[in-house]
Amino acid sequence: MRRTPRGALVISLALAVAAPALLAELPNIVTLANPKVFGRLGRAAVPFTHGAHLSIEGVTCLTCHHRFEAGKNSLDPGSLVEGDPSLRCAACHATPAALEKAFHQQCISCHDAAKRKGWVTGPRTCGECHAWNR
Repeated sequence: MRRTPRGALVISLALAVAAPALLAELPNIVTLANPKVFGRLGRAAVPFTHGAHLSIEGVTCLTCHHRFEAGKNSLDPGSLVEGDPSLRCAACHATPAALEKAFHQQCISCHDAAKRKGWVTGPRTCGECHAWNR
């Protein structure tokens, strides 16, 4: 999706105002593992850092968090509240296959796009994300 400079300015301004409050409430590391959906994990859980991701130019809360209606992300970033079960990935991606696909598609596609741009990127292979000994 391509944004106009004016749209980017509005989003940047909104984030500049809201980010300190939002970041103050964010857990530093979220472990991506959902035992209610996956049961016993076959691979190590994946740590995810909000701060490291939000420091990347162009990445906002809505880069990962979404609620699609009519093909558009209709999620209000102001509605993101830590611990709200309706905003967890498994609220919509409720089966093991769907949740795994959502995580892999969201994370790996973003890391692959960063790699194609020549940026330093996060893990892109199974063992890099699901490392038993961190």
